[in-house]
Amino acid sequence: MTSAADLFVSANDAFFDDDYDEALKLYTKAIEADPAHSEALLRRCTVYQKLNQFDNALKDANKALEILNGPKGTRSLLARANLQKGIILFHQKQYLEAQKAFKATQELNPNERSLATWLRKVDDMLPPAPPAPTSAPASTPAPPTPVVTEPVAAATPQGVRARHEWFQNDTYVTVEVFIKKVNPDKVNLEFFDRSISLSIKMPTGSEYTLDLDPLAHDILPKESSYKVLSTKIEIKLKKKVEGIKWGTLEGEDVFPVAMAASSVTSARKQKDWNALVRDIEKEQENPEGEAAVNALFQKIYSGADDDTRRAMMKSFVESNGTCLSTNWAEVGAKKVETRPPEGMIAKKYNE
Repeated sequence: MTSAADLFVSANDAFFDDDYDEALKLYTKAIEADPAHSEALLRRCTVYQKLNQFDNALKDANKALEILNGPKGTRSLLARANLQKGIILFHQKQYLEAQKAFKATQELNPNERSLATWLRKVDDMLPPAPPAPTSAPASTPAPPTPVVTEPVAAATPQGVRARHEWFQNDTYVTVEVFIKKVNPDKVNLEFFDRSISLSIKMPTGSEYTLDLDPLAHDILPKESSYKVLSTKIEIKLKKKVEGIKWGTLEGEDVFPVAMAASSVTSARKQKDWNALVRDIEKEQENPEGEAAVNALFQKIYSGADDDTRRAMMKSFVESNGTCLSTNWAEVGAKKVETRPPEGMIAKKYNE
């Protein structure tokens, strides 16, 4: 039976290959083999988010937190679990609860990747805090403190699934997200040293998100960019270290290698066609071997009279290319037999 650890490794491979359906299946098997595998739960939670199954993602985040709050938990994993929970609640428009989860992450690990982004996002969605009440005379009862209630959101629209692919050269990693007819004003993309966060508000009211965190290697956010096209969004990530081939888009790239020479540059060596023509003309001017023989025959044939030409054609064809005569008086009187070179035997093609 395959162990939970082996299933977890295979699931990670599928995840980093963007095969989320296969990753989901393998993470589930790993959890079945080891129900206390908190990292597998968090990974499956991420997969559910990418598949826009936020209810299932929230269940995994809560289960991971339940396990990690026990003796086996670590601050780093607890921080990651709270961050994942906050992201899910944000997408479900439960902004106050999301803010609480992000604050818990901040207390555990203030340097958690992309935390600052999510704190800013959730702050933008919440109403501003009410001003502090001024002191009132003793005889005048203080007005009740306004209670900020979280707006009740309608049912979350069905999420959008979109395919994304990536490729690279020595300078950039390009990620293409295939969504058609996106309004550029509804696209928000933030670049960080080792992550990106993309969100798109769709006309249907749903929201597409893509969080690549962590990327396999560092990028230069200020030199990265994106374009909204008619059928896709093209994201160009500037590599911090040029010439390194990324083995994966997300996660740990254990063995980065240098880009092959053919990949490092897109410029091809130009062929000198003029030189090629000169070489061919030179060969034609000074033929050798079979080319020289053919050239001789052509010269004889072009300068011969009609009888000589008939003799050459008849003798060559009837002898299967083994004899060439210019004497029509001899060749025209009889069939020309095949005369193979000494030491060889003439055979029909199908023998």
